[in-house]
Amino acid sequence: MKRLIITAAALASLFSAATLDIASAGSRTVVNQSGWGNGAAISQDGSSSVIFQTQRGRRNDVRTIQKGNRNYSDTFQRGRSNRAFTDQLGARNEAVIGQEGNRNYGEIIQTGRGNIAGAAQMGSDNEAMIEQSGSNNAAATIQVGSGQSTSIVQNGGNNISVVIQGRR
Repeated sequence: MKRLIITAAALASLFSAATLDIASAGSRTVVNQSGWGNGAAISQDGSSSVIFQTQRGRRNDVRTIQKGNRNYSDTFQRGRSNRAFTDQLGARNEAVIGQEGNRNYGEIIQTGRGNIAGAAQMGSDNEAMIEQSGSNNAAATIQVGSGQSTSIVQNGGNNISVVIQGRR
C-alpha cells in the first residue's frame, strides 16, 4: 500500500494549513479553504473512502480520521472559531457536519458498519456530539440559535435518534 503524506504550508496571505496522511486505494480527499487561520487534518487508511472538508472564514479547524473501507465524511464550516471532528472506524459509515456561525463545536465518532450521522448547527456557541457503536444506526441533530447542546450515544444496531432544537 502506497503511503502519501502531503503538508501544505500556510500561505503568507491566508495563513491556512492542511495536513493529509493517506494510505488508501481508490479513496478521494478534497480540502477547500478560504479566509485565514483555518486548519485541516486528514488521516485515511482503507479503500474506497471519501472525505470532503470545506471551510470559509477565520480560525476554523477540522479533523477527519477514517480507518476502514467505503466510509464517507463531509464537513462544512462558515464563520469564526468553529471546530469539527469526525472519527470513523469500520466500513460503510457516513458522517456529515455543517456549521454556520461562530464558536460552534461538532463531533461524530462511528465504530462499526453502516452507521449514518449528521449534525447541522446555525448560530453561535453550539455543541453537537454523536457517538455510534455497532451497525446500521442513524442519528441526526439540528440546532438553531445560540448556546444549544446535544449529545447522542447509540450502541448496538438499528437505533434511530433525531434531535431538533432552536431558540431565537
